[in-house]
Amino acid sequence: MKKLNTLLLDRKSIAGTISMEEAVLAVEDVFKQQGLGKTQMPPKIYLHLDKYTGDFRAMPAYAEKLNKCVLKWVNVHPNNRKLGLPSVMAVIILSDPKNGFPLCIMDGTFVTNLRTGAAGAVAAKYLARKDSKIVGMVGCGEQAKTQVSGLFLNFNIKEIKLWSKDNSCTRSFMAGIMAGKEKITVCKSIKDCVKESDIVVTTTPSRRPIVKYRWLKRGCHINAIGADSKGKEELEPLILKKAKVVVDSFTQASHSGEINVPFSSGLITRNDVCAELGSIICGKKKGRTGDSEITVFDSTGLAIQDLAVANLIYTLALAKNIGKHINLLGL
Repeated sequence: MKKLNTLLLDRKSIAGTISMEEAVLAVEDVFKQQGLGKTQMPPKIYLHLDKYTGDFRAMPAYAEKLNKCVLKWVNVHPNNRKLGLPSVMAVIILSDPKNGFPLCIMDGTFVTNLRTGAAGAVAAKYLARKDSKIVGMVGCGEQAKTQVSGLFLNFNIKEIKLWSKDNSCTRSFMAGIMAGKEKITVCKSIKDCVKESDIVVTTTPSRRPIVKYRWLKRGCHINAIGADSKGKEELEPLILKKAKVVVDSFTQASHSGEINVPFSSGLITRNDVCAELGSIICGKKKGRTGDSEITVFDSTGLAIQDLAVANLIYTLALAKNIGKHINLLGL
């Protein structure tokens, strides 16, 4: 029998193998497969560690078209910056569904940032006004960088407005995008950041509403990224009552997304959620239907997104002979 090897890919190996444009195409297609019912994805499993102000999540998925399975083991520890560590770290295992063999083990931190930025880009493509020019970034951490990178693919961005409690994050964000021609405005308040923005992106770990409905520009779109576990919320519930709300997965969003707090308290119901993004992409539901409509994408982060990006990285790494092959199972 031919020796079976597992490909090992660290962050340095994979960072240059895939572009944001390639990631967006892969994520858009897997959302479409989800909408067509051709994926399997149990809800995230959470391991809460209140003692350490953090948690772990286990995220499995299968996509028929890709013919691969994935498992991501990811943590969220907001205080890690004090230790010089990323607040989010992840490991991904890509497996062959035919026999369960682990084809690849890779850094999932890079993949998580990339695929979440790609999902925001896909959502904005279907939900934001095509003439959107001003982006308001509420939060300027690592995830904010990939969110903006994804938006550049489909929109002619003229101004980026920034707000963050952490000035070092603001400086880091600006350093990463200063090569562009867009105007960059650092705002003193969330209100100033949000008002007049065509697209608003929230990437904070807030557990209370920090964005108010009365601040929003008529016809704006919001990518709500920060709420990714029970009890987190960034948007005033009135926004969710007034806007067209689209989720990546209703099962996950109702438990741990932007809608989780108002949904559990009865402030909103299932009827206040228009659709899952996949059903819009595959044509079962409509996205934006008018320029004055306010839209919200509730992004919890799906294992199928990890699968789409990880599979593409694996394919490209094999073609470019990147990474290290190890006989993990001794077969």
